Amino acid sequence: MDNDPELKAWTSDWQAGSDEAHSAEAIRLYAQGRGRFMWTWILAEFTVAGIALPVLAYLGWMATDAVERWAMWLLAVITITAVSVGWWNWRGSLLASARTTAEFVSVSAERLRRMRQAWRIGWVVLLAEVLVFSVWIWNNLYAGTRGHTQLAERFSWGWLAFMSLAAVAFLLRMDRWIRRDEQKFAALKRELL
Repeated sequence: MDNDPELKAWTSDWQAGSDEAHSAEAIRLYAQGRGRFMWTWILAEFTVAGIALPVLAYLGWMATDAVERWAMWLLAVITITAVSVGWWNWRGSLLASARTTAEFVSVSAERLRRMRQAWRIGWVVLLAEVLVFSVWIWNNLYAGTRGHTQLAERFSWGWLAFMSLAAVAFLLRMDRWIRRDEQKFAALKRELL
């Protein structure tokens, strides 16, 4: 919290003239910013799903192996479920607006709670995808009569490990961002109340 220049600037502004109107305006701007962030997040989820679903459906339809077909269909189900649960999670708080400072505080607190919930859902989606991809890779490399090279094996497992680590890094960064956002919100709330 000490190394956040934005929070330091807000704090110094409040201490210079900490009237309730300034704090209320800061809360209002904070809530609006988080609302824009959530719309961007939803748009990104729908964009990824819009690209992934046709590709997965095509691969599932064209698959000659039953395991591969099931893997593609399961990934499509995971994608649909993740977007649906994401939309359900953000429902109500996307269009929420407030006219009073107390309503802005309430809307902001609810949005933070839902961001934390989305973070938890992200871990479940990651686990489900890693399980499906692991079965799919194992089937492609070791099942059946077709052989594989060591390069193909290293690439397959390495790619899964890399993508999984990238997702874990993203989720850990998201957790840190949410914690920082919770601290900013708590500071704004303390100043106001």
